Amino acid sequence: MTYKETLTRYVRTFLSALKDYGVEQVVVSPGSRSTPLAYGVVSDPDFKVSIQVDERSAGFFALGLAKASEKPVVLVCTSGSAAANYFPAIVEAYYARIPLIVVTADRPHELRQVGAPQTIDQVKLYGDHVKWTFDYPLADSYEATEPFVYQQTVRVVAESMQAPRGPVHVNMPFREPLLIDLEIKPRQKASKTIRYPEQRLSERDREELTSLINGAKGGIVVVGEFTTSDRAAVEVFLTRLGWPVLCDPLSNLRTTKNNSLQQLLIENYDGMLKNKDCYAALKPDAVIRIGAQPVSKFLGIFLKESAPSLVISVDPAARFRDSLGLTTDLVVGDIAALQELKVAPDSEHQTVASWIRWNQQVRKLITNYREQQSDEGAYVATLLEHLPEESLLFASSSMPIRDVDTFLQAKATGVHVLANRGTNGIDGVASTAFGVQKAAQRPLVLLIGDLAMLHDANALLLSRYQEISGTIVVMNNDGGGIFSYLPQATIPEHYETLFGTASGLKFDKLAEMYGLSYTAVTSKEHLAELMKQPTSGLRILEISTHRPTNTEAHRELWKQVAESWNSHDK
Repeated sequence: MTYKETLTRYVRTFLSALKDYGVEQVVVSPGSRSTPLAYGVVSDPDFKVSIQVDERSAGFFALGLAKASEKPVVLVCTSGSAAANYFPAIVEAYYARIPLIVVTADRPHELRQVGAPQTIDQVKLYGDHVKWTFDYPLADSYEATEPFVYQQTVRVVAESMQAPRGPVHVNMPFREPLLIDLEIKPRQKASKTIRYPEQRLSERDREELTSLINGAKGGIVVVGEFTTSDRAAVEVFLTRLGWPVLCDPLSNLRTTKNNSLQQLLIENYDGMLKNKDCYAALKPDAVIRIGAQPVSKFLGIFLKESAPSLVISVDPAARFRDSLGLTTDLVVGDIAALQELKVAPDSEHQTVASWIRWNQQVRKLITNYREQQSDEGAYVATLLEHLPEESLLFASSSMPIRDVDTFLQAKATGVHVLANRGTNGIDGVASTAFGVQKAAQRPLVLLIGDLAMLHDANALLLSRYQEISGTIVVMNNDGGGIFSYLPQATIPEHYETLFGTASGLKFDKLAEMYGLSYTAVTSKEHLAELMKQPTSGLRILEISTHRPTNTEAHRELWKQVAESWNSHDK
């Protein structure tokens, strides 16, 4: 057997294990050392291959594909600094629990640590930010090599999907020559399954948790981002429980079409809880936590100061998420286990009526704000009001996701809201959004600030290599708008240099460079009309706003919300 045949069989074995166990999407950043893998995936019809020459963008694009599909996605790059450019996306995937399989081609062992070109130490390159890493053997004719490669690759897929899900690193060395034999066809896909048995509550656990929950007199549920596959179970439990549901926008409960659950949703808690005068009246004696950390800082302050005696955190993994350190009872396992609890609405619940009445008052204030103001928040509220049903909204970190938290009102639209909140960075936002759109095949609206868009401008390259469609709404406040709300803004000296960071750039030329449709939005009414128009491909809608005006208008809204508590029938 020639080396070319040996290399081809080795690559086909690796790829067979991936596709046999359900992997479909591969994102390739072209390079020389990864040639065997690149040829292997593009010549195999069982894989859907995307191309992005910028590895940092490619990493986030793959993350978006995996976030939307809830399946592992493979990244392939060449050796050297290309692999280092994946790091930001890997860090986000690790903390957001997104399954990625990162495959970095490498030089053979005899060319490592000897000054060979385009060679860095790639073994355990990503440290503790991947769930598992393995340095694969070189392709050879030894009879045990192919079975070993297949077996280890099954483990790669399993590790990425086992709770908590996350990225796995495969480092794969290749000797030259790097071409494979395309006459050796891919192996036929064998549909195999890795099973992850559901963890159920024991009868004793069910009885004890049911007793604790039914004994509460003023409980609330806090729901952050969780996997779509658990949604039905969560909605059944919440409806049966009947407690106020403080739902983060990324929980996607605000847009549920479950009418019974809609009656329990408290979506305006962030603005409400900026006013500490309400804490005593709304203080919960019990909290059930589902999903990731919510966006709202003030919710955390409220919970910390309330110090409820019972906090039940439900998490698929023992590495549970509780930055407040309040958990008293931990349920490690499938969220579906909550359905086993024999809970029922309490007619004597002490705070549910107050939560619901005040939330309804704040809804009216939000509506008035949207109609009367013309700042950045009013534009976001207008955008949210005109999102197409069942569409995707991807919100950048910083001000966009916070404005979505403030202005996204409970409404049965089926809109699905996503963001990168593993590490809350503004890098890779557009790339992730485009990956989400490609996997979900639903209309996309990306809400992003000017700095985040500039940071990920290379994401637009994706549209040159595959079909990408959606509306990019750039909120251009010419700099870091979020710092206007932070203590840094109280010190004028050096503020613009260090935090304001105005660039003075507009996005019309960027759109022109990539051949995209561009519109400078002139009013809220103009935005509403644009959102009604059918679109194809990518388009950029740029809204120019003024940072001081935005800050003043937001603070006036929060003041009105606080004042509404004084007239609220507690």
